[in-house]
Amino acid sequence: MRIDKLHLNNFRNFEEASFEFNKNFTVIIGENGTGKSSILQGLRLAAASFMLGIDEAERYHIQKEDVRRIDIESRFIPQKNCSFKASGELNDQPITWKRTLSRLGGRTDYKEANELIEIAERLNKAVNEDFKEDVDLPVICYFNTSRLWVDSYFTVKLKKKGARLQDGYARCVDNRTDKKSPMEWLKSASWKKLKNKPDSVLLDAVLEAIDICIPNWKPSEWDEDSDDLGGHYSQDDLSSFVPLSFLSDGLKTMGAMVAEIAYRCAILNPHYGKEAIRESKGIVLIDEIDMHLHPKWQRQVVNDLKKAFPNIQFIVTTHSPFIVQSLDSDELINLDATINEKPYKLSIQDVAADIMQVNTRSEKYSNQNGDAERYLKALDKAVNVSEEEKEKILETLVEIENSNDPAFSAFLKMNRLAKLGKTKD
Repeated sequence: MRIDKLHLNNFRNFEEASFEFNKNFTVIIGENGTGKSSILQGLRLAAASFMLGIDEAERYHIQKEDVRRIDIESRFIPQKNCSFKASGELNDQPITWKRTLSRLGGRTDYKEANELIEIAERLNKAVNEDFKEDVDLPVICYFNTSRLWVDSYFTVKLKKKGARLQDGYARCVDNRTDKKSPMEWLKSASWKKLKNKPDSVLLDAVLEAIDICIPNWKPSEWDEDSDDLGGHYSQDDLSSFVPLSFLSDGLKTMGAMVAEIAYRCAILNPHYGKEAIRESKGIVLIDEIDMHLHPKWQRQVVNDLKKAFPNIQFIVTTHSPFIVQSLDSDELINLDATINEKPYKLSIQDVAADIMQVNTRSEKYSNQNGDAERYLKALDKAVNVSEEEKEKILETLVEIENSNDPAFSAFLKMNRLAKLGKTKD
């Protein structure tokens, strides 16, 4: 599954807007409130429309908070015909679908999504009724900003044999990530590997994906003592065995997210064996991918995900110039400005200033620089004016000199003494 285009109408803060996405990786940037998360929500609902044709999957529809409202005097007026329209590809077949909520309080229709739903129904029949094993199923995942691993420790049970479609799509676009199911599957698969069962190659594939995406930590086995996925953490030529839950929040959260994506690849497309992670197609949506990642890691996370999941389409948001700097121009949607430059060719300062439109100097420096310019202009003016005007200018000069920075204040006073000589402060 891939989404190439998305059109939003009266959807959240968009009256009407269209967006195009790279087939592999797209990063959306923009100031807070410009609509990054709104685009992801539209994509989330578009991807979830596939599950209307899957028996065991949850149903997701346009919600009241997705309806655009206009502020008129003392009230908000909900707009009619809130909709999304997506165009893309499913199982190598081009497809377009649309869903609309015509009015607040009504139901989200699906008549213009029937083609997508029918494809999903055929796949559902092939798996659940015809018992076909070699059916390619799209991976769908959504991760919002609440994905931080803050849960207290939970008991990890051995995952029992389940249903391919039910397990593969359970909570896949829910607002809370599913950390428990992947961990249970990893524990169960580890026990199967000890018994030399043939499907243990899926475990190796999942561990390889985690290894690619998590720096300095190589997962290796299920640790009985901690009842957790264990691995070797290496830093400064030292290595120690550390369970996943003992890692830092950034490593742990990214590890859980990658494990969930890889787990769904393995569950939905087990017929690919050890290539299940690399061969699975689908779409993964991540809000604020830079969350809890050090800048060094931000520089490589995009390439790591591309390497681990080469056939998955990622669409993410970020506020990080380091992530933007790792992109090509067709991998970036900038909601603040139109930029044609290739970010990967720019310095981090140029990315921040030219693409993200952020002053690369600190606010304190910028304010001091402005004060200095204003001071020197006023000082030049004070040389050839009447005594009365000079007194007024001196008041301004002294006010600027009263800085919290002693060196800056001394610099200004030295300039005044050089120009005007000793004056009454």
